[in-house]
Amino acid sequence: MTTLPNHEPISSAIDHVSSNSPQDEKRNKSESGVRMKKICILKGPQKGDKTPWGIKWRSSSWFITTVVTLGVITDILTYTIVVPVLPYRLQSLSYTNISALTSWLLFAYSIGIFIFTLPVAYFFHKYPYRRSPLIFGVLALIIAVILFMTINTYWVMVLVRFIQGASSTVVWSVGFALICENVPEKNVGRQIGFAYSGVSIGMTIAPPIGGALYQHMGWHAPFVFCIIALAIDLILRLLVIEQKDLREWEEHNHAETPDQVEVPSERLMENPDPNLANESMDAPTTESGQIREKSAEPIVELSPWRVILTIGSSARGMTGFWVTFVYGLIIGIYEPSLTLRVQEVWNKQSDFVGLVYLAAAAPTFITGPIIGALADKYGSEFIMLPCLAFALPWLPLMILKKSLAGFIVLFALAEVALQCASGPAGLEVTIVARQTPGISEIHQFAAMNVAFAISTSIGAVVGGQMYDHLPSGWAAICWFALGITAISLPLPFFFSGNKTLYRRLVDRGKKGDSGQSQSDGPSV
Repeated sequence: MTTLPNHEPISSAIDHVSSNSPQDEKRNKSESGVRMKKICILKGPQKGDKTPWGIKWRSSSWFITTVVTLGVITDILTYTIVVPVLPYRLQSLSYTNISALTSWLLFAYSIGIFIFTLPVAYFFHKYPYRRSPLIFGVLALIIAVILFMTINTYWVMVLVRFIQGASSTVVWSVGFALICENVPEKNVGRQIGFAYSGVSIGMTIAPPIGGALYQHMGWHAPFVFCIIALAIDLILRLLVIEQKDLREWEEHNHAETPDQVEVPSERLMENPDPNLANESMDAPTTESGQIREKSAEPIVELSPWRVILTIGSSARGMTGFWVTFVYGLIIGIYEPSLTLRVQEVWNKQSDFVGLVYLAAAAPTFITGPIIGALADKYGSEFIMLPCLAFALPWLPLMILKKSLAGFIVLFALAEVALQCASGPAGLEVTIVARQTPGISEIHQFAAMNVAFAISTSIGAVVGGQMYDHLPSGWAAICWFALGITAISLPLPFFFSGNKTLYRRLVDRGKKGDSGQSQSDGPSV
């Protein structure tokens, strides 16, 4: 097809001039006006060609991954920064049964995630907005943080924590879907690994910062820090340009520049070239034509709960859910009790408890991307089972009281192993979701978020109640963590990966038997 420099194709210009009725032109103008409003929000300083400022890096895979990673960090930051200081805050407000009350505050956050995740995913699957919900989500989170730091009534604190959980659903559903939709498929596992490392970063920096700020500057200081971090997060979310918005801008740029379109259109009307018109009619299907053909295919719509049931009906998807559930459950049972354990046995305050979390979470910042890349290259089956097995010996050893340094090392080893085991779970669910009609990336991460929210909420309540009401509450928590990890080992062995470890062993045994039978047979 013949084209003019810096102009739309000639055949398109012919169609534009000859086929538009006054009603069509009116409708096109209104539609283009809506597109322009959306595009103007995306633009920074404009150049002569009206190209959005920083269009390349704002739409790049790495910038989008960085924005989602920062969103995960700030979400984990607002959740975790209060964990080492909540017991001291409740004590200062003259409450009793501190571990149980702390667990209910953590439970409220997780239950907010659980209730709102599926409706959010269902809505934004049907109406595929990504950038705007991320912006509104962080604004709601800022409001919730301000409310939580200014109130003292316990039931209101629980309600605000619920609102915080509801606000955080956006980054876990819409944010990770944004990565999958704007990153080449071969790099999805790696980029998701980087984004998931935000969990480790948030868990690494939040407890020591929260403990130190509370110890030296009071209750409000950790939340002011969170608000500053959320403001930076908001600015970066405003800068994101999605690939679909970039395509819309390119289409609009070709269709709505009169100095580029009207001149060739007038020339074509005065002296049209029938050969060019025939070429345009016989031209092969363009990329937009292919998109139209795809959109004409029947669309499968699944309800939110049907999405989870569909993914869970696959043994591979169920394995990803279960490993995520176990990781969240073990995190949940330790959160309301670890601070009290360190205070009771070693008489340490909130700032030191933050350092314990720092030592445990810091290594996972490095292991997250590495595990994601290894899962992309070799398969999840070689990651999940060994990492779960590696966590087993450290969990019961945390019962020992002799050495604080040894306790920190054991806690760090268990944390790193479980985080590495849960990393490839997202990739497993992604593969199952892409093979299932009616399920998109936003569905799969919403389902993972639901599994994690349920597990952390159950873990927080169970851990708090066990620590407060059992004679050896800490020992019971450690043995419970060991048991739930041990019974999870068969699932990744039998079901994870394109070719499971069980299938690999069976095939290797068959090859060995066939080779032995051939060597034992008579030679001819």
